[in-house]
Parts: sequence; structure tokens; C-alpha cells
Amino acid sequence: MRIGFDVSGLSGHSGINTYSKALIINLLQEFPEDHFVLFSTFSRSKKKNLESTFGIYPNLEIKPVLPNPIALGSSLKPMISSIRSAILRYHARRLDILHLTRPFAEKVDVDNLVLTVQDLFPLVLDEYDGEEAGKEFRSNAPFMLGKAGAVIVPTDYIARQVESLYRATGKRLHVVPHAAGSGFRRCSDPPETLKELPLEASDYFFYVGSAYPRNNLERLLESYNRLPETVKRKHGFILVLTGVARHINNFKNNCRDLIELSNIVVSNGVSEQELVRLYSRSTALMFPSMEEGFGLPVLEAMQCGCPVIVSNASCLPEVAHNAALYVDPSSTESISSAMEKLALDPDIREDLSAAGLKRAECFSWKKCAEETMRVYSSLLD
Repeated sequence: MRIGFDVSGLSGHSGINTYSKALIINLLQEFPEDHFVLFSTFSRSKKKNLESTFGIYPNLEIKPVLPNPIALGSSLKPMISSIRSAILRYHARRLDILHLTRPFAEKVDVDNLVLTVQDLFPLVLDEYDGEEAGKEFRSNAPFMLGKAGAVIVPTDYIARQVESLYRATGKRLHVVPHAAGSGFRRCSDPPETLKELPLEASDYFFYVGSAYPRNNLERLLESYNRLPETVKRKHGFILVLTGVARHINNFKNNCRDLIELSNIVVSNGVSEQELVRLYSRSTALMFPSMEEGFGLPVLEAMQCGCPVIVSNASCLPEVAHNAALYVDPSSTESISSAMEKLALDPDIREDLSAAGLKRAECFSWKKCAEETMRVYSSLLD
């Protein structure tokens, strides 16, 4: 089987990129008899980066054939998008499957199409109004979902959203859960980051992720501020923010007064090794998000033995199951109460840690690759 991927947008540490990299690497390793073609931009450095990311495999081919979407500026992006679509359509004739993990970047009119839809945030959340992603989703989603032979989603929650908005998808929907990388394991080394951060407390709550409004960070800081002073003196709060700089800056500006409270530290990104250390030594991961497609930090934390406090909304109960402490994401009282409970009771923290380690065993990128290959095969039977 010959399977192609558009990896021209593969950069940074978003959930889409984490998924795309892990899926392709595990497909390469688990299915050496199949051939995988990665379509990238015309950049020599990009090709070298892809070779570094995926390694050298006899069943891997990298084709630098796509123009950069903004090569000629944003005003000409629609023209470049049409060219990219034509190039992908041409090369898809030599493939059994064209799998697009950024499903609505262009309209690609092919008959051997598989899409992965991580979420529908740009269609259902006001915070995406006016953003490029919202425009692309509204313009391209109906066409692409209509063309796809199979649509892969990470959770039943997203499957229900896709089906409610695009009822024609039906039996073409396949739920294939994501996973945390094998590098996320309990680690006893103290985080080097703590030496650099002005954190006075000996312990800390932890958040890692983007700063979109849906992530509920302002209410999370308000909840922390409700804690008794005795708890806050011992338990600080570290937020590691990733993603779009504009949203990080908006959050910092809107929450300046809360952030300047004692024992709250905001950092822009850390390495995976340092992230593992931060998870491993944390009192709890705080993840009271209003909307998620999967919630990968929850599994990463669980694999590191970190207790998890999560929202009872969207897909998070589906992912965390019985291995988390649940809160109402709209209630500062609910979030604050859960934080205080974990801070004061080491037995509950230990129980959640053990439950999280067991729950994380249900997920793996190897299993994700195997289930994805079954989706491909079902289209060729």
C-alpha cells in the first residue's frame, strides 16, 4: 500500500503536529512492507528537518513539491492554496491513500481521501471568529467531509460533533484515540526549570497548554486565589503556555493582576525532558478546559504518575475515565475545592497517581497506528 501525507505544516508543538509525527513514525515502524510518502514544501532545510524527525527508512519517501501557503503573502494565499490542491491531486493518483491530518487547509478533490479531524473548535467557538482557521473550516469542511472515504476522530465526543454538523459522514467515521509519547514516564529528577523561576513554594500545581479562552485559565487562576493562604504558601502554581503568541499575550494582559500574585509563575514553553520532570513532581495537573478534542496533557501527566484534576465537560471524562478528580469548569468554587482537597490529602494524590498510570496503559501510538491502518485497509477491500 502507498500512503501519502501532507507534512508541509509540520512545525511547532501543537496537538495536530504531535499526532501527525507519532502516527507516521509508528506506521513506518509497524508496517515496513507499506510505502509512505511525505509531501513537504520546496525547502531544502525543511526536508532535512523531516529526515531528522522521522529518521531514514527504506519505506519512506519525502517529496518537496508543495509551495509554502504564505510564500507570496496572505493576499495571494487563495491562489497558492489552489496550486497546492492541484499538486496533491496529481500525486494522489499514484497513491492508495492520501491522509490529511490538517483536513480543511485546502479543497483536495480526490477519491482516495482519509481525513483526521482533531476538533471543530473554529466552527463552534466564538474565540475563532475572524481567524484564518475559522474561515478555512467554514469554506472547506463541507466539501472535504463529503469527499472523504473515511474520517478519523480521536474521541466519541468529536465523532458526535462531526455527525451533528455533517450528517452525511455516518459510517465513514472512525474513532482512533491518541496517546502520550513513550518518553513520558515518572521521573525522580528535580525540574531544572524551578531553579530559574521565582517560585517560593516547595510544591506546585501545574498547567501546560495553549492560552485560548476555552482553556479556562482566568477562572483557573481565580480558583487558585481562593485557596487558603496556608495552602498557597506551600503550593505554588506553574503555567507553561504553548501555541499562538497572540493568545498568550492576551491572557497575560487580561490576567496581569492575578498573575502578579505570589507563587504564580507563567513560562513560555519547555523541552519534553523538562516537561516530564515538571509533571513528575507536580501536586496535580490542572486541566479544567471548557472544550477539548482529546486533551493530550492529561495522558502525559498520568504516564508520569501525576494526579489530574480535569473538567467534567467535553471529551475529558471519556479520556480520563475513573482516574481523575472532576470539576465543574464554570465554577471557581468547584475547581478551588478540588485543589485544596489534593493539596491536603496525600492518600488521594497517591490513589489518583496509581489510577492514572493504569488508565494510561489503555492508550499507545502503536495501537493508534494499527487502528489507522485498518481504516486504510477497509477502503481498499
